[in-house]
Amino acid sequence: MSVIVIGAGAAGLMTAIVAARRGKSVTVVETRPKPGAKIRVSGGGRCNVLPARVSSDDYHTQGSRHVMRNILMSWPLAEVRAFFEDDLRIPLKEELSGKVFPVSDRSRDVVEALLAALRNSGGALRTSCRIERIERRAAGGFVLVSSDGGKLECDQVVLASGGLSLPKSGSDGAGLNMAVALGHGMVATYPALVPLLSNDRRWHTLSGVTARARVKVERDGQTIDEAENAILFTHEGFSGPVILDMSHYVTRDGDVALRVHWGGRDVDDWSVVLGQGGRATVASAVRGYLPRRLVSLLIDHAGVEPTIRLSELRAADREELVDVLSGFVLPVSGSEGYATAEVTGGGIPLADVSARTLESRVVPGLYLCGEIIDVTGRLGGYNFLWAWVTGHKVGRALATVS
Repeated sequence: MSVIVIGAGAAGLMTAIVAARRGKSVTVVETRPKPGAKIRVSGGGRCNVLPARVSSDDYHTQGSRHVMRNILMSWPLAEVRAFFEDDLRIPLKEELSGKVFPVSDRSRDVVEALLAALRNSGGALRTSCRIERIERRAAGGFVLVSSDGGKLECDQVVLASGGLSLPKSGSDGAGLNMAVALGHGMVATYPALVPLLSNDRRWHTLSGVTARARVKVERDGQTIDEAENAILFTHEGFSGPVILDMSHYVTRDGDVALRVHWGGRDVDDWSVVLGQGGRATVASAVRGYLPRRLVSLLIDHAGVEPTIRLSELRAADREELVDVLSGFVLPVSGSEGYATAEVTGGGIPLADVSARTLESRVVPGLYLCGEIIDVTGRLGGYNFLWAWVTGHKVGRALATVS
């Protein structure tokens, strides 16, 4: 029986390799001239292929977390890493950040190894072919209609076409639309792992500055999540690991505040720094923990004179500055959207697919994997891991169908 995989990204290539190695006739159809576009640009061209460790807490979904965990753990991380190192012959290295990269720091090595594995398994690849519609045949199977009017027939179809993020890579939501047209539901999509914007131009002057911070996500005064890592200031707002990880609360929910503890320090910590007295100025004391340009902006925001000595700092001014340093609400006005988002949140509901095979519960013979499903991981190789694992699961499931 023949299989067509729509999308030559991480999930699609993994699906095709696994199914073809098990004897299936597989063709991968890709919109762009070159496959693996998202893999190529990931990690600044280095490809953060995996995380060093994983937990279901590293992911969010509006579906069943139990189902999500079972899918995620169906191919253990150690075995996924062994596939890349032992099977694809890509030496990997773990960095202090907990991210895993090719030793070569070249994403093209990952793409080339996957394509070689596809060729060696007997799988086929067809590029520059955009599928726009999937039709079900009365006698079973499918007809795929391309943008130029061409038609491809197959017995099973795999939607591994991604979401809406980084549309220049070919992820423009076409797969989501095709799934909905076939009767699937849709969890509202939103850009995730995306830089945030600010209308307050004072923050734009910090472009290029980085600072460690603990960020708390608050709704109605209650903390619903928090994390500590670097914030990177951009010419339009905020980025960096901790902002990207928390961005989905802004883009999905909208009714949240991001409260920052600069330097990862709390009220007591900053009270000690500013209450020690002596001849040091306020600015020099805070600069011991934060970048100079950020310090100037925060002190100005607190309305405190930066050159005043700690011994002369009034209690009221000290309290105001401590509040700014240990509980500042970022002036977020929006996000950069799908154009720069690393992943799409939302998508086809988990409940719409079999937890065992990822076959559609709506359309027999249709399988879904990767970003198109409503499961989103945090920054650090987690979304690639989801793609590899779900592609592997679909590939194995296809091999059992005769």
